[in-house]
Amino acid sequence: MGDRVQRPRGTRDLFNGELERVRHVERVFKSIFKRYGYQEVETPIFESLELFTKKSGSEVVNQIYEFKDKSGRELALRPELTAPVVRLYNNQLKSEPKPLKLCYFGSCFRYERKQANRWRQFSQAGVELIGSSRPESDAEMVALTNDVASQLELKDYGLRVGDIGVLRKLLIEGGIPIDNQDSILRAIDSKDESRIEGELDKSGVNEEIQEKIRELIKLKGDPNVLEEAKELLEGVKDSEKTIRDLQEILSRAQQLGVRDINIDMGIARGLEYYTGFVIELYSDDVQLGGGGRYDDLIEVLGGEPTPAVGMGFGIDRLAQLLGDQGRDIGVESLESVVLPTGDEMLDECLSIATELREKGLSIDVDLMGRKLDKALSYADSRGAKYAIIVGPEDIGEGKVTLRDMGTGNQEKVSRGKIVKELSKKI
Repeated sequence: MGDRVQRPRGTRDLFNGELERVRHVERVFKSIFKRYGYQEVETPIFESLELFTKKSGSEVVNQIYEFKDKSGRELALRPELTAPVVRLYNNQLKSEPKPLKLCYFGSCFRYERKQANRWRQFSQAGVELIGSSRPESDAEMVALTNDVASQLELKDYGLRVGDIGVLRKLLIEGGIPIDNQDSILRAIDSKDESRIEGELDKSGVNEEIQEKIRELIKLKGDPNVLEEAKELLEGVKDSEKTIRDLQEILSRAQQLGVRDINIDMGIARGLEYYTGFVIELYSDDVQLGGGGRYDDLIEVLGGEPTPAVGMGFGIDRLAQLLGDQGRDIGVESLESVVLPTGDEMLDECLSIATELREKGLSIDVDLMGRKLDKALSYADSRGAKYAIIVGPEDIGEGKVTLRDMGTGNQEKVSRGKIVKELSKKI
């Protein structure tokens, strides 16, 4: 026997309850996205490397799985899904009526250090709303995110909302152009005070602006803190409008049924393309989703200037959290297993199974030629609700035995009526 091939580091295999939790999360997303009017799209797992190096940010770029194909083209496994959707929009969908509302599901890949709840292959779900710059579009991201958390029954979840545009305006006031802001914003996003101080010191931003940044990123709490932000930013170009827009986003979100929103002016997000409103979803201090407004990305990737806002969610993290919080979604059980008492009964068993499957029931057949007691143990291990025992004496009388696997009770049922009888019981 040769050495067993191991799965690649940073990946995992999913099965049983763990996989069912992932599928449950996906079903919830599909239901909510449909209710909000989003149309599903699918993009390739690999894209041109250039798509991600233009604006995704250096942290993401450093984690990209990149390679050359046999023609020497530089390609990459996608590290996130917003840029591919924007590429699709620019190539094929730019003439569609606005706003264009797109949703997606898919695997992403990042070569990052192995740690709890972070994988080098992970699944994302998300939405992109393209073509509207109005506050109610941002409010829809808040409401949709709240619905996700509510329908998944997450415990102690929280929505954090801010505006990265205010930070960008402050840095511009301090002489730091947009293209040079990424390292400072990543430091702010890390919440590491020493790292933040180090980046501010290196930046050359004057002390007055540095102090405003320090004060701004400390502003957290209910929507009333926006009045403090307005005072702090007095004199900073366009900041009053930004705060006013953020207040309107919160008002619209409340009209959409969201009752509890936390303001966090220190949200910076790890992707370089965000320009304004930003949002994050947390539960038990684990970040489960994030997004915001990216009004420049479509133009950067070759399209016409077009406003857009989006939200992405970590399916794996959400599924893991449901398990940590004691949510047993359970593997869908079999309706029945058909058990032959001998090989001569196998033809009849296969016919019964086919008839039941055609009625939409989940049916297994013992394919191992087991003795009846072991076959019943197998049916029990599969979680089957019923066993259909097919023996020569019963068939000779035109019957089969239907066994309730929960109670152990058995009854003889006419062979011709087994589909009807089992369907009634299920």
